[in-house]
Amino acid sequence: MNFQVSARKWRPQTFEEVVGQKHLIRVLSNSVSQGEIAQAYLFSGTRGVGKTTVARILAKAINCADTGERLAGVVPLAGATCPARRVVPCGHCVSCKEISENRSVDVIEIDGASNTSVEDVRDLREKVKYLPLSGKYKVYIIDEVHMLSNAAFNALLKTLEEPPKHLVFILATTEAHKIPATILSRCQHLIFRRISRIEIETQLRKILSEKNIQMPDRVVTFIAKAAEGSLRDALSLCDQAISYSGKNVTEEDLSTLFGRAAGTTFHALILGIAKKNADVLLGIAREIENDGDWIERLRHLLIIKNVKDVSLLIDLPDEEKNEIEKEADFFSPAEMLSLFAIFAKLQDDIRNAPRPHLLLEVALMKAVLLANLTPIEKIIAELRVPSQETFPLLPRAQQAAPLQKTGPPQDTLPSQKRAGLEPAPTQDTTASWKNLLQDVKKTRPNLASYLDQGILLAVLERTIKLRFTEESSFLISLIEKEENKKLLRPLLKHYFGRDLSLAFEESNIGAPAAAPSIVEEALRVFGGEIVKTS
Repeated sequence: MNFQVSARKWRPQTFEEVVGQKHLIRVLSNSVSQGEIAQAYLFSGTRGVGKTTVARILAKAINCADTGERLAGVVPLAGATCPARRVVPCGHCVSCKEISENRSVDVIEIDGASNTSVEDVRDLREKVKYLPLSGKYKVYIIDEVHMLSNAAFNALLKTLEEPPKHLVFILATTEAHKIPATILSRCQHLIFRRISRIEIETQLRKILSEKNIQMPDRVVTFIAKAAEGSLRDALSLCDQAISYSGKNVTEEDLSTLFGRAAGTTFHALILGIAKKNADVLLGIAREIENDGDWIERLRHLLIIKNVKDVSLLIDLPDEEKNEIEKEADFFSPAEMLSLFAIFAKLQDDIRNAPRPHLLLEVALMKAVLLANLTPIEKIIAELRVPSQETFPLLPRAQQAAPLQKTGPPQDTLPSQKRAGLEPAPTQDTTASWKNLLQDVKKTRPNLASYLDQGILLAVLERTIKLRFTEESSFLISLIEKEENKKLLRPLLKHYFGRDLSLAFEESNIGAPAAAPSIVEEALRVFGGEIVKTS
C-alpha cells in the first residue's frame, strides 16, 4: 500500500518545520546548541500538537553526526530580535536517516499504555545500561506515560534521577495531572499549546497546494475550527474530505460528511429570524437540529454588537466577521439576549426530548414573534409615568345642594356583577394547570410548549379557557388534533377532578377594558345613592 496519511507524510523533520510551538523550539534549540541536555523531559499537551514529533526531532538533533555551526545546521530563530539560535538536524547523516525511518537502535519508542507493569520498567532499567551503538545518546521516548502503574513509576524514579550519561528520557502525555509529583520533579516539563486556527489554516493551504487540491477558504476555516487546536486532527479531516469529494471540496460536502451546518446555513437562519420568514426557518430546522454551533453564532452577534475590538474574543476569518456584523444590525442588544436565552434553553431541553425537531421549530417560531413582544422594562417604565390625560371641568352649580345622610348599605341591595367577566383562576387551579403541563412535557414536550404559549383565563364547570395572541393563534389547530385530545382528557380529569375540555379564544393584546367611573366605585364601596338637583 503506497498511500500514506497526510499526518505522517507531512510530519516535520526539523525544528524549523514544527507548527505553533515556537516557545518550546527555542528552549530545545538553545539546549542542544549549548550542550545542556536534560536527563529527562516531560512533554504534555492535547492530542495532535507535536509531542512525539518534537521528541523524535530532539533525538535526531542530539545524535546528529555533523558537528560545528556550519554542518550542524544552526540557523537564526525566525522572526526573533534576540541572538537565540535554532538547531536543525541535518537529515542526511546515518543517524538522522535511521531515526526518520524508525530503524535506529539508539532511539527506542515505548507505548506506555501497553507496557504498564513494574516488570516492564525493570526490564527497561536493565537495557539502559548499554551504551548507544552509533549515536552519542540512547533516547527512550515513552508515549502516554500517565498509563504506567504506581509501582512502575516508583521503579522508574531512581533511573530518572541518576541516569547514565549516555541516556535521555522523553516522556509524553496528554494528562500531566496524572503524573506523580516525584516524577515531575525529576523532569524538565515542557507544555505544548493548542495550535491556533490561523496556523492550522496556513499549514493546510501549504499541503493542499502541494497536493494540487482546490478547497475554498471557508472550507479550510471549517476544518481548522473543527480540529480544535490539533493539527493531526485537521489533516485527518482534510483526508476524509478529499476522499469524499475528490480534488474539489465544497462547504456543502463538509456539512454532509461531518453532520455540521455550514456557515451559509447559519447566515440564512439569522436572516430568517430578522425578516420573520417562518417558511425559511422551518426549512433549515432539520439541518441544524443536531448542531449546537448556532449558540456560538448568537454569542458572536452579541460580542460584535457590544465590543469594539473583537479580535481577542472571536477567532474567525474577516469574511465571516463582516457577515456577522451585517446580521447584528438587524437586532437590538435586548433582542439578542432574548434570542440567546431562547436557544440556550432549547439546547438544554432538546437533550431528553423524543422528537427534538419539534422543540426546535417552536423555538424558531418564538424567535420570529420576538419583535412583536413589548419588553418588560418598557412596560414598567410606562407604568411609572403619571398619566397626562386631562378631564374637562364641570360647570359650577348655581346653588349647592345639601348633602343628605344615608344609612349603611342594606343587605337587600342586589349585588351587581360586571357583565362579561368570568371568575379568574384560583391559586389551586393555576397550580393544577402547571402540574398538568409538567406531566405533558414528559411524554409530549412539543404539546406542552404549545399549551404554555396560552394564557389561562378561567376554569369553568365544563371547560378550561385559554387565550392566545393573534401571533400564536396558529398553535390552536395543533393542540386540537385528536391525538392530543386523547392525551389531555385523562390528565384534565386527574388534575381537576372532573371531565373538562379546552376552549380557546384569540385576542390581540389591546387596551384594557374601560374602568368604572369613580362615582360608581364610591357607591359600590361606601353605599348610598345619587341625589339629583333641579
